Amino acid sequence: MIGFQRRINLIFSKIKEGDKIVFSPLRSKNLINIIKQPNHMATPNLKFEEAFYLPSGRVFMLKTKDNYPIECTEMRDVSVGGKEHWEVRNSQDPHIIWKHLKPYKEKWLLTVSTQKGCPHNCKFCDVSPLKFKGNLTQKEIENQVKFLLENTPYVKKSSKVKIGFARMGEPAHNLKNVLSAMKNLPKISKSLKKDFNWLPCFNSILPRKTIEGKTGFDVIDKVIELKEKTCNGFLHFQISCNSTDENLRKKLFGGADVLTIKEIIEYINKKDIRNRTITLNFIVMKGVPVDVDYLMNLGLNPKKFMVKLIPLNNTENANKNNLETYANYSNYEDLVKLGKEFEKHKIPTVIDAIAKCEEAGLCCGQLAHIFLENKNGK
Repeated sequence: MIGFQRRINLIFSKIKEGDKIVFSPLRSKNLINIIKQPNHMATPNLKFEEAFYLPSGRVFMLKTKDNYPIECTEMRDVSVGGKEHWEVRNSQDPHIIWKHLKPYKEKWLLTVSTQKGCPHNCKFCDVSPLKFKGNLTQKEIENQVKFLLENTPYVKKSSKVKIGFARMGEPAHNLKNVLSAMKNLPKISKSLKKDFNWLPCFNSILPRKTIEGKTGFDVIDKVIELKEKTCNGFLHFQISCNSTDENLRKKLFGGADVLTIKEIIEYINKKDIRNRTITLNFIVMKGVPVDVDYLMNLGLNPKKFMVKLIPLNNTENANKNNLETYANYSNYEDLVKLGKEFEKHKIPTVIDAIAKCEEAGLCCGQLAHIFLENKNGK
């Protein structure tokens, strides 16, 4: 079985600039469409490079003015019932996925990058090996949003457009530009005559000190201020935790000095939180403890927090560091069982799984790696 990266590199070697080639997932084992087009899809300050198609959506690769590859995505969400269905999780047939996708008018998932690479070296993420070259400007972040909207003209209305600002990069290090771009989302959609109800998502490991000189507590303050005052409580603030063992947690983050879960819970418990609660996100891995009782003893409050449990993506960096997922499409029930431990304490819990046919090509940074390796002739 040829590995994902090798397969894509083999395909790239046969494509010339300006070609338009489609590999249909219905006829190809790749389960990915690859389209190369002229630059009429470009947006100011960003140049279109590649588009990769998955059963649920597209991953785009753009280049900044200094030729740095960044990723942004648009996806449809699989319904909760679909994620719980064994056939949907394990099928290699995209028809099965398509049957369970939510309509755009109900929910649409977008992600944009906020940095050129990332200053952290998380052991499970494929962005970290890329050379870090600093923050994207507010305009570069907003132009990714415009690019996604302009190249999906058939989506004109949606009651929930959930947009994450961490496809590539740690948004806490680019706080001002990210929060300003979030504030401008309604203006952007209105200018393109889109009727959207936005749900911006701020996903962070909460570094103790950012490259802009802010503390992790400053970041919490600013994000919650935007959430409560501007977004009426409807902003998804997700904090990466991954383990209740702080030493192991720091190791997983590549040695990054981050706020402890204890500090996070104690600080946020003092805040007024309306509508959406704050999410503690755990990528559940084998040999990496997630101690429910420990979290409850720290004061985990269901009025302030919810918990999200997700599998480890199949990334090259995770494989290199011998990290294994605790559960995924084949043993989703084990993840559900862990979730029930939280629910015993009345902690709202979301459980997710990756469909087997979407596993390749979905992970942050993988496509940028492929582009750079192909460019360098590797």
